Order: sequence, then C-alpha cells, then structure tokens
Amino acid sequence: MNKVKKIITASITGGLLGLLSIRGISCVPAGHVRVLDTFGSVESRELNPGIHFPINPFASRVALDVRTKEMKESMQVPTKEGLIAGLDVSILYRLQADKASDIYSTVGQDYSSVIVEPVLRNVTRDVVSGYTSEDLYGPNRPKISSEIESKLKTFYNIRGIELESVLLRDVKLPAEVTSAIETKIKSKQAAEQMEYVLDKEKSEASRREIEAGGIAKAQGIISQSLTQEYLQWKYIEAIQDMTTSQNNTCVIMPYDSKLMPILPLDKK
Repeated sequence: MNKVKKIITASITGGLLGLLSIRGISCVPAGHVRVLDTFGSVESRELNPGIHFPINPFASRVALDVRTKEMKESMQVPTKEGLIAGLDVSILYRLQADKASDIYSTVGQDYSSVIVEPVLRNVTRDVVSGYTSEDLYGPNRPKISSEIESKLKTFYNIRGIELESVLLRDVKLPAEVTSAIETKIKSKQAAEQMEYVLDKEKSEASRREIEAGGIAKAQGIISQSLTQEYLQWKYIEAIQDMTTSQNNTCVIMPYDSKLMPILPLDKK
C-alpha cells in the first residue's frame, strides 16, 4: 500500500509539474500581443509575437489583435446651415502593442465599440457642423477629412490607439440642396470662364497696341530717310531693271522733268 501511495503521489506530482511547465510556455501568433492577468492583477509588460518561457503558469493570457482594422460608419450629421447630411466615413486604425495592457485594464478587449466608434461619431459631427453643405459637396472635402483626422489622432493616441487614415466615402444631401449647389458651381465656373476670356482679350488688345506703336515708330524712321534724291535714284534703278528684263517688250513711263524721260531699251 505504501508503494502504491508513493506511485500515485509521484504521478500526481509529475503531472502537476508537467502541467505547470506547459503553462509556463506561451506562443503568441503574428499580429497579436498577449496580456497576462493573474487573478485580476495585470502585468505591465506585453508578450509580443513568438515563444515566451518562463511565464507565470497561473496567469490568464488575453490575446489582443494589433493588426490594422477598418471601421465604416454611416451617420446623419448637421451642417453649418442646420441641414442634415448623410455621411459615410471609413477609418483605418490599430492598437499600439506597448499600450495593450493599459487598454485591457481600463477598457477591456472590446475597445473598438467603447472608444473608437463613439469618438469617431462625436468628432465627425463636431467638425462637419462648422462647414456648409457646399463645403461637403465641393473641394473642401479633403480639408474636412484632414480636420477630422487631426482631432481623432489627438484623442486616440492618448488611449493607445493609432489612427492611420480617415476617408469620407460618400455625402448624401437633399435633392433640392444638391441641385442648388450644382447650379451655383456651374454659374461660378461660367463666371470664371468669362473672366478668363476678358483677360485674354485685354492682353490681346495690349499686344496689338504695342505692335501698332512699333510699326508706327518704324515707319517714322523710314519716312525720315526717304529724301527726293533717294526716291529718284530708286526710280531709275527700277526702270533699268525693267528694260533689261526678258519679260518686257514695252515700257511706258510717266514724264517728269526731274527724271530721265527716256532710257535706252535693249532690243535683243
């Protein structure tokens, strides 16, 4: 009986030691961290991906995902004019691995629904209320997205959550508001086009005025050099060229006492 008791005792002891040894090893998969919770006492250090030994065999191992996640939200938000706009927003975020134990201690594993989602809704409404419907529909959308991202980052970083990006996917406004905005945008574009045409015409008029001034100046310089003697000489040269040309058989010249009335013709 003593031998049997010793065998049983040894078996139980060996089993417990083996179990404790197994419990003293933890394998953490990629993209996760584990937090050790020993009867309500959470260790400040996190177990990063890989094999860890030894660890407290009595501690619970709480796995938290630190990979990038996407959250999509569709919400009704008021604009600056008091209109209600439908807004679809997406954010990319992830849990900071070195803050996992803090998140687990203060919030729990469901931090997305406790922190991420409510803050996203609150900040989005707060930012959009400072803009008009036209801002949501026009080129100010990137500015709105950037402002939402800046405010979210400030809050999320304090809680150990890293925000990667914010995307305004879609904006839904009442049909009459959308039509009015489109009409206003078209009118603005037409006005800008007309302003462009007027500026172009003004530039062309200035160019023509400068060109005309240059031509007038050139003509003035030329007219000053055209003396009576110079014109007579050019006249005689022109007549000589005509009389020696093979294409001319007869030359009729006006009579001018100051010019030679007759030039010899080449009869060949």
